[in-house]
Amino acid sequence: MRPTKIVCVGWNYRSHIKELKSKLPEEPTIFFKPVSCLIGNGDEIIIPKGVTNVQHEVELALIYGKECKHVSESDAMGYISHVAVFNDVSARDLQWKARDEGNTWDLAKGMDTFGPMSEPIPKESAGDLQNLELELTVNDEVRQKGNTANMIFTLPWLVSYVSRYITMCEGDILITGTPEGVSEIRPGDTVVARIQNIGTLTNKVRSE
Repeated sequence: MRPTKIVCVGWNYRSHIKELKSKLPEEPTIFFKPVSCLIGNGDEIIIPKGVTNVQHEVELALIYGKECKHVSESDAMGYISHVAVFNDVSARDLQWKARDEGNTWDLAKGMDTFGPMSEPIPKESAGDLQNLELELTVNDEVRQKGNTANMIFTLPWLVSYVSRYITMCEGDILITGTPEGVSEIRPGDTVVARIQNIGTLTNKVRSE
């Protein structure tokens, strides 16, 4: 089922907060990516003309198996049916400009092809979701390494928190933050994101 929305959690790893020189959040930063940004394994990330600093962000994606609204932390993960590897591709030049001007990140995060995602697998096949290794390489060079154990806000807490304010529908996606090591990707690069027990996501980069 095609999702109705992609809800994203920003700044959910302490190491990423530190590298961006930001303050530790008391509550998660929530933003959206449009479903039109989604591409799959093997598809190309396309950098539009005039965008000068595009960066990768490997993330764990949770996919909802049923409608989720006002759920408790203890019941939260029962609403998640599948998981996947996600790359929250971001036009960082536009994101920082928007942040400095007090504007939203929608354009910087929501461009076409800026949502690569692997084929989802059943949640039960992935083992302990709160203890999975994440890695991203660019041209075989390791750029990001982390573990979901190092999240500031745990997965059940996030699912419960989002459900207070937003009804998540069957097929909707929640991406849960990225560890340190984000860096620029350029035309000609091959970006490979991996999450332990879940899979590998490979995308080449080209300019428009």
